Amino acid sequence: MTETRPAQFSAECTVGRLVEARLTWVNDAADVQRFLEQMRLAFKVAGPSVICADWRRALVLPPSAGEALLDLLRQGNRHFVRSAVLLAPENAIFGLQVERLCREAGNPARRTFRNVEPLLVWLAEVLTPLESARAAAFLKQGA
Repeated sequence: MTETRPAQFSAECTVGRLVEARLTWVNDAADVQRFLEQMRLAFKVAGPSVICADWRRALVLPPSAGEALLDLLRQGNRHFVRSAVLLAPENAIFGLQVERLCREAGNPARRTFRNVEPLLVWLAEVLTPLESARAAAFLKQGA
């Protein structure tokens, strides 16, 4: 039986074009839809955005949530310049699940990372110094 618990996610834009997205848990497609709504609001603030996503605390997705998340990723494709998803190195199953979803979403400007530094270097290529500093602070908060 799949675990059911309160969904935990957030998406916001507080500095420039940087959209900060944190995902810890979703139970089903309805939770993913609410996450998508938060992402859309952040995109409205940011315009063509750069996504810094911290999914290090997330676990294996229930099947219905996984398919809905793929739809979310596909819908987000037109809203960003780059999207980086940070995964926990010790959570291999979830990491493989997310890497498959990112490949299937079909946008080469979306990458997954297992370490903070390479992620920040890759995003810094398209961020302002202020946005880069905010991305680093966001990831530090999730550590």
